[in-house]
Amino acid sequence: MGGRALLLLFLGSAGVALIGGCGSPDSSTVSGTVTVDGKPLEKGVITFTAPDGKSVTTTIQGGKYEIRTTPGTNRVQISAPVVTGKRKEYNAPDAPLVEVTEESLPERYHSKSDLTLEVKSGGNSKDWTAESKTHKP
Repeated sequence: MGGRALLLLFLGSAGVALIGGCGSPDSSTVSGTVTVDGKPLEKGVITFTAPDGKSVTTTIQGGKYEIRTTPGTNRVQISAPVVTGKRKEYNAPDAPLVEVTEESLPERYHSKSDLTLEVKSGGNSKDWTAESKTHKP
């Protein structure tokens, strides 16, 4: 998936989180840390999809996240795009440069994730551990 498509996916998911993830009387909070290859994930996103199909997304900053979601078994997706370069936004001499990103985590953490969390009413804590595509044990 190209950098622009990933960016649009994240922005769209974040918009859903802002519109549908706040203030619901049946919502719970989940917070925790995300580590990749044993180190806190500096920058990424985490998405929880509730049993009713509603998804909410938040950012991971410095390995930490906090999100509001619906109680029940939530499917979890973690994404950690990294900038791999820059390219012209369009073909013209004065075209601005845009970042090109690539996903650093294997699909099993995001697009083909089978990660789940049983979210209870009230506050929940969950730490996630992942390995990057380039991890060598």
